[in-house]
Amino acid sequence: EIEGNMRADQEAKKAATDTSLSDLFRHRPLKSARTRNIKKAAKDQWQKQWSEGTKTATMLRRIMKRRDVRAGVKLYNTLRSRRTVATLVRLRTGHCGLKHYLHRFNIEKSPYCECGQGKETVEHYLLEFRKYTAQRKKLRKEVGAGRMKVYKLLGDPKIIKHTMEYVATTKGADI
Repeated sequence: EIEGNMRADQEAKKAATDTSLSDLFRHRPLKSARTRNIKKAAKDQWQKQWSEGTKTATMLRRIMKRRDVRAGVKLYNTLRSRRTVATLVRLRTGHCGLKHYLHRFNIEKSPYCECGQGKETVEHYLLEFRKYTAQRKKLRKEVGAGRMKVYKLLGDPKIIKHTMEYVATTKGADI
């Protein structure tokens, strides 16, 4: 019995039953919102391709999945020379002078290592290649046996300098 309550109830019932009021607005979203959505979709698509890809940079994918590994600016700003950065990037991506990579372009006849123990990959070169046993022994002594893992050798700035010494005393410029 309050003045206006009856009228408010009638209007509320009318709004609840009126189907035209539930139609969506027919305006275009703001340009900034469209741009944000496009960028997000592109990033999501790239991330999906990166995480599901199996043909290239498999070593880099394995390294990047580790939590205790530095990447990008955090890693490369800690390195002193451009040559070290270039060598590190080549090793991390596998795009280097090792037979496994060169075989893809018919530069090498076979992807297999001369030691006969498997394909000449970055992992094989750093951890297994018999020709460099003495250099690897020195590397193991400097970094510790527990740190002789590819993701540590190529992702920990404290260890990378020792890895680069190993590279310089083995294949050096061929990487």
